[in-house]
Amino acid sequence: MSQQTVIRVGILGASGYGGAELIRRLLQHPHADIVALGSRQYEGQAIGACWPQLAGLLPDLRFSDNDTVINTADVIFCATPHGATAPLVHQALTAGKRVLDLSADYRLNPDDYHTWYNNKHPHPEHFNVARYGLVELHRQELSGSQLIAVPGCNSSTAILALAPLAAHGLLGEDVIANIATGISGAGRAVAPALHFTEASDSVVPYKVAGQHRHTAEIEMTLGRLRTQGKALSSRSVTDKVPVSFNPHRVPMSRGILATCYTRPEQNNITTDTLLTLYNDFYQDDPLIHVQDALPETKAVYGSDRAIISVRKDDRTGHIIAFAAIDNLGKGAAGQAVQNFNVMHDFEETSGLNLGGVWP
Repeated sequence: MSQQTVIRVGILGASGYGGAELIRRLLQHPHADIVALGSRQYEGQAIGACWPQLAGLLPDLRFSDNDTVINTADVIFCATPHGATAPLVHQALTAGKRVLDLSADYRLNPDDYHTWYNNKHPHPEHFNVARYGLVELHRQELSGSQLIAVPGCNSSTAILALAPLAAHGLLGEDVIANIATGISGAGRAVAPALHFTEASDSVVPYKVAGQHRHTAEIEMTLGRLRTQGKALSSRSVTDKVPVSFNPHRVPMSRGILATCYTRPEQNNITTDTLLTLYNDFYQDDPLIHVQDALPETKAVYGSDRAIISVRKDDRTGHIIAFAAIDNLGKGAAGQAVQNFNVMHDFEETSGLNLGGVWP
């Protein structure tokens, strides 16, 4: 596609955190023209009524209903809840639009979706055209696609930390992924556990021991990596890697840190060898930075990159892999825009934030 092309884009769920971050990135995108924003709560109001930080930046736009967004734009970003999104995707695809779905509705096959989300998929007929949008592993199958399922934030972090190990046969029988995630990962809705007085000064494990739905994405993708290597091209692979996935909510607004453990049969590998392996694996990925130093969430705050490192614990034989992302950046809006770029053959980093905000 021509580098002068400008795409008319619309955002459903534009009054959520993911929606705000999509607006911020697409405003600076050379090939995107935001023509419609959907929100039931703010319908008819200007953008500043919902997002003070964006007031006046789209003076001719007001929040509208979903039908208007789908009818007006050529590419639809769905930053809407799982379950409610599949019918919107169906409507958009039927109207000939391209869709980037930030919900979970097309990340898993219909049977796995039913198992993990306790709901029969309302539109399984679109699964065959859906592509799983973890770009670093699926880049070759995303160009020209009609529907991209943007991965979950927690699953993206764990997968990126463990992917080189899976692709090189270095996952042992036990794989553990512990996640520390910021409050914004729960969305903008009000809940007692998210009140400042309850969330501040407290680290809380939640949905552990196989209860978190992102577990399915991690196990599916690591299984495919173990079978196919890095260049993934099929969602039909049934091999899955069992993972003990344990998230923890921490009192920060945004950011995710994954600490992942496994003990491979090959026990003579060193930290230096692992770092070389990781650097080689991600050498062509502009949004992945592998470094010797351990990553921290502050370093990716406001950015669309992942920072990764790895260690070998010679005493226990474990490999420990670390990854840090901004859950609203590489974990949501940034990843969606990255997919938008690959979908249209634009420069992969167009509109994205490579540097974080510090302090």
